[in-house]
Amino acid sequence: MMHPSSCSTSLTSTYQKNISGILLAAGLSTRMGEPKQLLPFGESTIVETVVDNMLSAKFDEVIVVLGHRAEAIQTQLGTRPIKTVFNPGYRDGMLTSAQTGIRVREASDAFALMLVDQPFVTSVLIDQVIDAYQQTEKGIALPSYNYKRGHPAIFDEKYASDILALTPESDGVRMLFKAYGDDIHYVTVDTDAVLRDIDYREDYERALKEE
Repeated sequence: MMHPSSCSTSLTSTYQKNISGILLAAGLSTRMGEPKQLLPFGESTIVETVVDNMLSAKFDEVIVVLGHRAEAIQTQLGTRPIKTVFNPGYRDGMLTSAQTGIRVREASDAFALMLVDQPFVTSVLIDQVIDAYQQTEKGIALPSYNYKRGHPAIFDEKYASDILALTPESDGVRMLFKAYGDDIHYVTVDTDAVLRDIDYREDYERALKEE
């Protein structure tokens, strides 16, 4: 596979890289006290909202990594055109879910990591990051609001081995942002939706008022 950086400028702007969208939905929701993936949101649930946003975006495939309450979440997602995979090590943290999703992807050029507790990241915002990634020669693309990194985070295929080599004791995927800072393209967005997550009951109640 040819890296974008080794392509001519014209080829870089016309070749559309295949991108897998990986949703990390395996967590225990310990701070919420119940599985936040299944909490009502909009006309469905939080996990369905995020998955539908991903399906409406320009991903070539959508992978959902499950763990805690996997069967219930799988049932809730029904017949949507997604690939689900179970992470047996989900209790060891989010990194294990990212690694599980990366191992099963089929789209080979790049992958995006998304969090299940960010239902405000719309397909429009996802596509804003995807479009920027398709145009840049950088290997990582991240949305940025007020100089803070958000999601989705898109990585070139070359970073898969780096992430798979990380250990639970590490600082997780954030280590790549420090190690490869020069290879990051920041996509400035005009909303804090790329930063907002739902960790606590107060976050959820606030989100319900704003949806």
